[in-house]
Amino acid sequence: MAKLSVKVFTLPNCPSCPAAKELVKEVVKDYDIEYEEIDLEKDMITGLQYGIASTPSVAVGEDVVSRGEVPRKEDLIAQIEKKMRANG
Repeated sequence: MAKLSVKVFTLPNCPSCPAAKELVKEVVKDYDIEYEEIDLEKDMITGLQYGIASTPSVAVGEDVVSRGEVPRKEDLIAQIEKKMRANG
């Protein structure tokens, strides 16, 4: 089974993206999961595959859990733990 990952979709001129990136990096270090940052200027295809139209957006596994805003830390942790339980 593939290792669970958390993706942060960003754009260079996004004012909230640095905060989203820092939050996700902080949370994933407590779990055995991967962090991936996707710059939509360089990788629009991946953004389209996830239906991302605004940044910052965050996906846990294949599920987008936050669109166009920095997620709350508690919500992100809950989504990660839910996905980890579902994956066994």
